[in-house]
Amino acid sequence: MGTNSTKSLRAAAAVFAAVLLVLAGLGIYAASRSGMDDAVVVSGDFSLDNTQLAYFYWSEYFYFSGAYGDYLDGLVDFTKPLSQQSYSEEQSWEDYLLEETLTTVRETMAMVFEAETQGYTLSQEGQDELDAVLESFREAAETGGYETLDGYLQASYGPGANEASFTEYLGWSYLASEYADSLFEAIDPTEDEILAYYQNHAGEYLENYGVTKDDPPVPAGVYLSFSTAAEAQTVYGTFLEGGATRELLDNLGAANQGKTGELSQVTPDAVGEAAADWFYDDSRQPGDHAVVEEEDGSAAICYYVAPGEEAYWHILAREDARHEAYQNTYLTISDRYTFYVNYDKVRLTPPEGLYEQAGQTGEEKESE
Repeated sequence: MGTNSTKSLRAAAAVFAAVLLVLAGLGIYAASRSGMDDAVVVSGDFSLDNTQLAYFYWSEYFYFSGAYGDYLDGLVDFTKPLSQQSYSEEQSWEDYLLEETLTTVRETMAMVFEAETQGYTLSQEGQDELDAVLESFREAAETGGYETLDGYLQASYGPGANEASFTEYLGWSYLASEYADSLFEAIDPTEDEILAYYQNHAGEYLENYGVTKDDPPVPAGVYLSFSTAAEAQTVYGTFLEGGATRELLDNLGAANQGKTGELSQVTPDAVGEAAADWFYDDSRQPGDHAVVEEEDGSAAICYYVAPGEEAYWHILAREDARHEAYQNTYLTISDRYTFYVNYDKVRLTPPEGLYEQAGQTGEEKESE
């Protein structure tokens, strides 16, 4: 295998990790509408051929190996074909990943069809994000020494891949994700619905979160955690010398941890036990700050911004009710469409050098 193929696989995996982060929260990816004669998935006049399936499958593979490779060490060897490794008595790991991919395809197609039916189109912001992903692939192709994006895509996703079908794949991906987001954002349960949801799940909330309806509202604050009290005290000293403002603490958090640490709502399970006691102390006043140490030796800089207006039980019930409503909406949509899979026609051709690249990645990890 050539060096270019190895580079393209690494770059493709990195870029697709970003794409999947956009879509994974809803489990939504994309599909296309060509290749009827060689269709492996069909629904009405929609079809997906092996070239298009490759975008789904190998991006799922890259995500799967990257996210779970260490966890599955000893169970799956990504330097060898998954078809040669048993997942169960009836399935290989390739069979398992194919079923996961086909589930994703079905979910996506249903959401895309519904978006089309409702006249929903991709926003300009979504189009800009899609264009940025395409540009990153073009840059990766150029860096890898490929004359065209088609060549890079074929080295990354197998024979038949090209810019037109890949662009279409991304277009449907972003449309499906954005439409699903719009459905979720439109869900606004009433107070009666939130209360009813809480009452139906009060036992679970008490067992899992220690939450009851009598708990106080959740305050707003800044919480910066450190491995040791000494680390926290060092940053805290700089904070005090600079005037002890919330803005300074945000900047110190960004400088020391790559994030501001600001929490709009300090829920008890988002901070350490001692920090939770500090934030929820009845004497707490806006502007209070301190270094709070935990029993395990860790510590945090805590800054109290303001008392809360919404109790934790209400936050949990409101969001869980929204997710349940969205799931019901999705199931209603998915029930409107029927899909057929022609397993005899499925061909999963690995990108050139896939297993060599996985072996090199493993060697790099061992040398670290």
